[in-house]
Amino acid sequence: MNATAATRAARVVGFGEVLLRLAAPPPTLLLQEMRLEATFCGAEANVLVALGGFGHEARMITALPDNPLGAAAIRTLRGFGVAVAGPRPAGSRLGLFFLQPGAMTRPSAITYDRAGSAFATVAAQAYDWPTILAGADWLFVSGITAALGDQALAALRAAIATARGLGVKVAFDTNFRPTLWQGRETLAAEVLLELSCQADLLFAGRRAIAMMTGGVFDQVDPDAGFLAAANRMFECAPGLQHVAATRRTVYSTDRQDLVGLLADRTGVSASPVIALENIVDRVGTGDAFAAGIVHGLAAGLDRREIACFAAACAQWAHSVPGDFLRASLAEIVGSMNGNFDVSR
Repeated sequence: MNATAATRAARVVGFGEVLLRLAAPPPTLLLQEMRLEATFCGAEANVLVALGGFGHEARMITALPDNPLGAAAIRTLRGFGVAVAGPRPAGSRLGLFFLQPGAMTRPSAITYDRAGSAFATVAAQAYDWPTILAGADWLFVSGITAALGDQALAALRAAIATARGLGVKVAFDTNFRPTLWQGRETLAAEVLLELSCQADLLFAGRRAIAMMTGGVFDQVDPDAGFLAAANRMFECAPGLQHVAATRRTVYSTDRQDLVGLLADRTGVSASPVIALENIVDRVGTGDAFAAGIVHGLAAGLDRREIACFAAACAQWAHSVPGDFLRASLAEIVGSMNGNFDVSR
């Protein structure tokens, strides 16, 4: 597989919230020890960092507070080759999430503290989408933004509508987070389906598609079930070209199996089963997979090659703490080729 086959770098714009992640030192419980490890993250930002590492032109559109935390977030993303733009409202706050890492059969747990953040409260009209998206190849967005309130949802709808009008491809990750939609589950299904139907590339597994469409995709063969779910989305969305997802078998927090899946209107491809042993950090690995799919499409790989490359991106991300995929194309391809010895 030639994962570097793209004739030029894709220009990818992401829109979403940048968060400060505060994690308990593994394997302790949250605040069992009175210290936390701080890193920046965010679904869309995670994808852009990975794509920047693969040589693409990545630009993050967000709203950050005009304070030292907002400035640090900008410096961090720019340090990974991601350009950052958007309003900087004074007197606002940065969204937070607290991570309690899992161990053995105890799962990880996330507590959000993002209500009233700069991104959630800035006016939808603060973004000049025709200017922002001019010359872009892809817009990457997620359902997390839709869950954050009326202004964020309005801005998201405007971004997608502008992208479609300009011929910019839309990649949408449903990223359903039950705690963000608590008490609004019916609305979540309606809004996520609406947005999914406007995408060129959709990230959604069987459960997410069942939640949105009311379908049942419980075929014994999981690949067939995923294809049936993807076909339901292709029926709902005439412009949709690809549906991608991961399938995960969980034995414990640090031992799991992973498969990457990619469907188009002609069928589905699956990566080999990847045995994940001694997982360092699972959070953010789905974003690494998403970046691998976008890269593979930009590079002109075939369907199975894309599924395999994206799964390898997710595998790598499980080996490093923090949400960002800190890897080059050469490192991902090397891991796919079994280069596990010390590099000297």
